[in-house]
Amino acid sequence: MISLNVGISEKRDIEVVLRNIQSSPAHEITNFTTSFARGNEAAWSRFLKGAYNHPITWWVGIFQLQMQMGIWGQGYRATARIRANRLWQISEPLRVEVSSSLEGEETPLLAAIVRYNLKYRKADILGRLSGGRFTNYASMGGRFGSQRLSNFAKFTGGATNFGIASYGAAIKAITNGYGSLEAIIQAILTGRPEEFSINLHSETNTPLSSEEQEMLDNLRLVLSEVISLTQVTPGPISINEFCSKPENINLKGLCK
Repeated sequence: MISLNVGISEKRDIEVVLRNIQSSPAHEITNFTTSFARGNEAAWSRFLKGAYNHPITWWVGIFQLQMQMGIWGQGYRATARIRANRLWQISEPLRVEVSSSLEGEETPLLAAIVRYNLKYRKADILGRLSGGRFTNYASMGGRFGSQRLSNFAKFTGGATNFGIASYGAAIKAITNGYGSLEAIIQAILTGRPEEFSINLHSETNTPLSSEEQEMLDNLRLVLSEVISLTQVTPGPISINEFCSKPENINLKGLCK
């Protein structure tokens, strides 16, 4: 199972935000935990005091993953699973395409989206998927071999900060009503979901340039992590932790 194996500074920031939330009135906590995935900066601002080092989408990703892991209780876990399952369902064409690419087949959807963004959103996509930012992403563990890309199974190790922020961007887009694969990928690439009004497949009539191919390869790596994060679930707990829960204390033969 993947872990939130974030760095020391990130752990500190998470602790600060959790303390801010826990010290708030109950109704504010409820309002926040039921609407955090919309990524409204005004709603987040009071809880981020002392922890401004990450974009809102990173925080959306962190809280979404915490809820998938059951840290916030079964009710929020169920709601988080609905969001994650929705992203998994939307990404089916992408999963099929990336798996096919491992067998040497074309990836027309991803190629078209890369070409479109380099043509119309170049500053946005270059800022996120090239140069030092992506090198840093890869050095933090964002490397995926053929087996990992082919089955999108739960993977071992820690999620990258870039992957968490990208996952948060996808979850935010879904929560705000976007349902197309193109819009979700745009949210990941540029931070802004966008429904295309053009025929994407008209963008792939010629072979990809070296720049476009590099972007396509990088995009596949990021998307593979985002898709894998939809499968995060609670891990096994120790007997001591299980028996410490009030509802389990009196279980005969196990906790008594």
